[in-house]
Amino acid sequence: MEDLDKTLDIMERDKCTAMLAENSVRLKKNNIKFTTTQQKHSQAHLDAQYASYEKLIRTLIRQLINIEKKIRLKYLVPLESSRAKKLMASWNTEIEDALEFFKRKFRDVHKQRGSVEEFDNNIAQTLREAKILVDTEVTKLKDTLEREIGVSDKIQPSELSNIYGVDESVLIDLQVIDSLQEMHLLFKKLEDAGCDGEVFISLNETIKMYAKDVKKVEGTVWSGRSADQRKEIKMRVAKMNLNLKEIILSLYALIQQALLGGEKRNGDVISKIRNNLEKIFESGTESEALLDKLEPLWGVLN
Repeated sequence: MEDLDKTLDIMERDKCTAMLAENSVRLKKNNIKFTTTQQKHSQAHLDAQYASYEKLIRTLIRQLINIEKKIRLKYLVPLESSRAKKLMASWNTEIEDALEFFKRKFRDVHKQRGSVEEFDNNIAQTLREAKILVDTEVTKLKDTLEREIGVSDKIQPSELSNIYGVDESVLIDLQVIDSLQEMHLLFKKLEDAGCDGEVFISLNETIKMYAKDVKKVEGTVWSGRSADQRKEIKMRVAKMNLNLKEIILSLYALIQQALLGGEKRNGDVISKIRNNLEKIFESGTESEALLDKLEPLWGVLN
């Protein structure tokens, strides 16, 4: 999934920048601390600066791994071998650059103290250990993702796109993939509890019908005779997409209420969601049809 890789690259680059900035702050604090106590470039000062870089490297590797794992599990996209090799190369380069900068900054101090050989050896050892850690963690991540995604009952985002007729990129932008995936898992639980499968069919059709209306309006954007007319249609599409998100989140919440059972359900929440959905549907062209689709669900919740 090329778009996902590009998104991850941006997220990981931003994380690297943020971590380097944090390290820079730590170094400055160390400088102030040891300078004010007249210990600048003392062994304790140099040890503190080195420890700061070791912390940077450990934390950076952990954070980058977490980003890849979290996002790939969210969208159920495994780590391809080519991507794994690219990650190893790019992350090792980030570590090399950080250590090289540290080396340039403090090597002369170690020369003056007569400890440059030990310093060079420590840098080389830290780099070797970091590369081993990167290769090990990326390999473990690849295996973990293959195992967890392989046994996941969640529906792939691409399949959700096909079910509802909504572009996968739109689902990502609206941040509803998690909710749709969880909603389908809850469908299965309700069905196992004896709920009529027609309820789920109706809810899916509700989302599909509204998504179809959004696409219809979207298809008229360039029919506007002026820039203002086109802008107005685009704003309407944006509003309808937000409504689509609200519909999905509302239906997800209602399914959660249905699973609670009669006495544990929150009637005020259900009533509030129902009123909100009715307002959304009444503003569209298929209001009656959409409202009818929800009748089986109200029967379950009453």
